[in-house]
Amino acid sequence: SSMVAQDLSALEIMEKVLNTLKPNTSVSDIKLEIIRVKRGKEKIKVREFTSFKKNYKEGIFKSKSLARFKNPITVKGTGLLSWIYRNGKTEQWFFLPKLKTAKQVKAKEKGKSFMGTDFIYEDLENRKIGQDSLALLSTEYLNGQLCQVIIAFPKSESVYHSRKIWIDSLNWEILKIEYYSQESIKQKTLTISDFIEKNGFIIPTKMVMEKSNGKKTIMEINNFKPNVGLKDEIFSESFLIKI
Repeated sequence: SSMVAQDLSALEIMEKVLNTLKPNTSVSDIKLEIIRVKRGKEKIKVREFTSFKKNYKEGIFKSKSLARFKNPITVKGTGLLSWIYRNGKTEQWFFLPKLKTAKQVKAKEKGKSFMGTDFIYEDLENRKIGQDSLALLSTEYLNGQLCQVIIAFPKSESVYHSRKIWIDSLNWEILKIEYYSQESIKQKTLTISDFIEKNGFIIPTKMVMEKSNGKKTIMEINNFKPNVGLKDEIFSESFLIKI
């Protein structure tokens, strides 16, 4: 595998990443731990939501997803609906129960924090081949795994100047991403780990987004259920505002 990887271009490697086997539909329970240090003491906020996702093999959509928060009670019912088009375009709607209406996330808001975490709305989008200029930087080991290291420069509007991506040469999974606000200024790092295999699908169960200022969000994925029956109506604005 490593011999094969060395002969691939950055574009071919990213194509392998995007073409890894994915279920048609999935449901997962996700726990967020938002970690802050104040006056030397660590404070943790916990958020829990259920993620519904559907991938499309044809048509104008590549995928649709819905995140529905269930804990704590202060955020219960809050939702985020995302439509990823095959041409790379993304549309997102955010729902707050107290507002009783869905609000579309505008392009200028993609840099805002998602639910007080260290993930922004842009981080929750799937980038398409062609949206970035890609270059292969090096081959190196990360936690014992041989990785191809790629730099990605966005061709269209983005919060980031660039992203540095570590890709496992064996399973073509992304293990780490560094996000840069300027060429030499790293804003934050996403570490992806604890992969499991379920019904032939490989998924990570832990993602840690850590900022340069020490702020951190841990995302844990539990109860991953692939290929469950999900109707299209789940991924609609009318369903998003149902409580």
